[in-house]
Amino acid sequence: MRWVTHHKPLAVLAVIAFLGLVAVTALRVVRQYQLPGPFDSSHQGMCDFHNGIYFPARALIAGVSPYGQGYADSYPVARQIPFFSPGILLLHTPLAMLPLHVAEVIYFVFSVALVIVIAMVSAAAAGKGGRVEWVASIAALLVASRGGHITLFDGYFTFELVLATLLAIHWADEKPGRAALALVIVSAKPTYIIPLGFLLLARGNLKALILGAATSVAIALAPFMYLAYHEGVRETGQVDLGAGVAKLLNDIATTQQVHMTMPDESPVHSWTRLDLLASVCKWTRSEPSQWTHLFVMFALLFWPMVAFVMRRRQQIDDGLGGATGAMILLAVLTSLYHQSYDAMLLVVPITAAIATPPGYWAATGMHLRWGIAALMLLPQFNLLSTQSLLTKLDLGPAAYAFATGLNGLAIAFALLLVCYRERSFAKSLRGKRFGEPKSPFAPRK
Repeated sequence: MRWVTHHKPLAVLAVIAFLGLVAVTALRVVRQYQLPGPFDSSHQGMCDFHNGIYFPARALIAGVSPYGQGYADSYPVARQIPFFSPGILLLHTPLAMLPLHVAEVIYFVFSVALVIVIAMVSAAAAGKGGRVEWVASIAALLVASRGGHITLFDGYFTFELVLATLLAIHWADEKPGRAALALVIVSAKPTYIIPLGFLLLARGNLKALILGAATSVAIALAPFMYLAYHEGVRETGQVDLGAGVAKLLNDIATTQQVHMTMPDESPVHSWTRLDLLASVCKWTRSEPSQWTHLFVMFALLFWPMVAFVMRRRQQIDDGLGGATGAMILLAVLTSLYHQSYDAMLLVVPITAAIATPPGYWAATGMHLRWGIAALMLLPQFNLLSTQSLLTKLDLGPAAYAFATGLNGLAIAFALLLVCYRERSFAKSLRGKRFGEPKSPFAPRK
């Protein structure tokens, strides 16, 4: 890829800012490093790498279910993991074969590289591919954001999910094979793959979905059956896959119940959730069932899905950097359970709203465009949804509900505005196709 710089002072400043922010985060990891074991909120450095990647992958290698209480009791972790696909654990097993500190350093460097690639994809989708000042600025803002900083600091795999989601959307139409590989990563978390799958289906990306589903099931099934084999032997003293499968399914159901009772997971009590249902539940003070979550998801996906069906009939698709990408990414966040760090998915529509590539964003009025961008930026830097500030403010129930539901309401309102604007914009594009470059890394002048 050919790199260009149109504003050298800004490029230099952005690169220095990015490197400085990474260095500060690395220093914080060292100073607040959490020794593997019980969770300590004052020392969270690499805690999610330990609890969500390294030790679950080591347990997988040993044939121990990381979803079970036995794993939580015998490994130096805070608790068993929620239901991540066994496939994502399989993909991280090379790290689990290394000494802990070596794996930590490698994963931190890998995460920094992912930030740069996400910034490159975002810049390219917004028509600024190969522009040093744009890529470096996006990367710096990602690390400075609440989600980016905590992901790098805790060692979570959100950067992998974000990049895979963006590439799946970008490739799904013309390169379904590549999109399928990206969907394997996205399938690690049901809250990502379920709404994304329905939106891509409405968009007409059936081939990518079929290939992605087949590949994801194949990669997940192998470690699942491996765990079932070992769990069956432990349960019955002999090879009994049926008993092993039943034990795993029971572990998964139990760990989900444990997971949803945590304060930061509950729609009513969470200060970090982004989905609209969580924002509403803070006012109703009611804990919704899983069926309620699914019903609300389908209700919120209905308008974007109808829009994609109509767009497909009119042969309109403006890709990741247009209304297509904005509607998908906003709908994924709004419709089903998501935490504050998942707001990094909005890096592409934020960049596009500012850069105004030809098409949807360029045709959107300045005030509306900046309003949508502001709504999407709010969750990235909103300190009102941080536990430390909320504790200091000691808000009453109504003020707490407003403060902690603000991010979800902002994203939902942004989705409403994008969808509303998309209908009038689509009428002017009948029979046309606006898209990003064939490669997400191709520079544009």
